[in-house]
Amino acid sequence: MGYLKIFSLNLIVLYFFLYIIEIFLNYKKDKLFLKTRLYYLNLFQKDKTNDKFYLNIGPYKFLDKKNKILPLSGYEDSIIFLCMNENNKPITYLSDEYGFNNHNYHENNDYLLIGDSYVQGMCVDETHNLNSQFFKHSIKTKSIGISGNGPLLEYATYKEFESKINFQNIILFITIENDYWDLNLEKKNKILLNYFKYENYNQNLISLENKIYKKKILDDFFKNKTKRFLNDFLSVYHFNLKEIGNGIENVFNKKSFKDLKYLEEESLDKLFFEILIKFKKNSEIKNKSFFVVFNSLNPDLIYPISQEEKNMNKILMEGKLKKMQLFLRKNEIKFFDFNEYLLKKFKSKKDLEKIFNIIDGRWDHYTEYGYYELAKQIKINLLKN
Repeated sequence: MGYLKIFSLNLIVLYFFLYIIEIFLNYKKDKLFLKTRLYYLNLFQKDKTNDKFYLNIGPYKFLDKKNKILPLSGYEDSIIFLCMNENNKPITYLSDEYGFNNHNYHENNDYLLIGDSYVQGMCVDETHNLNSQFFKHSIKTKSIGISGNGPLLEYATYKEFESKINFQNIILFITIENDYWDLNLEKKNKILLNYFKYENYNQNLISLENKIYKKKILDDFFKNKTKRFLNDFLSVYHFNLKEIGNGIENVFNKKSFKDLKYLEEESLDKLFFEILIKFKKNSEIKNKSFFVVFNSLNPDLIYPISQEEKNMNKILMEGKLKKMQLFLRKNEIKFFDFNEYLLKKFKSKKDLEKIFNIIDGRWDHYTEYGYYELAKQIKINLLKN
């Protein structure tokens, strides 16, 4: 028992020592008194004028649930707390009638934008997201992008809502770094496979009955706040030793490639390519053009340094990306690769800080300038005709 007491006491002393270091690191980074998403959520919900204020949630959260419907968008006509930006400020937007982030309303849209969190607008103000940047280039767009969406969720979202939106053409944004991982999970969901297998399949999510049921699904997800409050408490007072953990991870960052076995599955390539063909054929039937845009990889993979980063660059950029582009050319699908543009214009990883935000010491989504440059280059290189 004496040894146990000594061991426990040593652990307490060690933790206290690490906690002092954690406080110092946060002080040096001006992060000592940061507010969290939950803090702002509670603050906004106390404001009686904001009776519809919710956290952002992606459909991928419900892929393994046994609900009779699968939500494909967020809360409708509500203020959505999207994220915390690089300055630790809350980014919110007013969702449209279907639950998407569309700051500008256009009765007739030139393009329907389909994708993940980049298309949704992480993590910039709605006046600077992709929709708004296109509008600055005199292009009217509508977004049905949601964070965490992969190819099958994107196709299902398109099939569910395309008849409700006026648009002339389609742009699908592919984030190759995430999309194979997402697709590997999405292919197991029966409802998503129904969209893929049956041309006329539809959940009728805009019906009043399903809208009520969808809201209940979203509400139930946020009911259990215990874990979120605990995480919030640990984060606010730095008890989670996050900065120390990040430092250790940066020093000993060894990615386990056994977790990437799914990238070797040819069946996943086949499914991804079949989804692209379905987009193309559906567009042609409706007399619309279909374009593909490749979002940029993480800057660590564009300019790899460690062997792990070089391996990932080879798998994704030299492997999956080139294979998909070859497929698109063969099937006469026009595309624009933002990676290629960035490699030509920005000669180092440091230069890419103009394009990417850094949040909590990690590369995150595009900056306001990054979204502006993406929209501009799409217009110049892809939509020139």
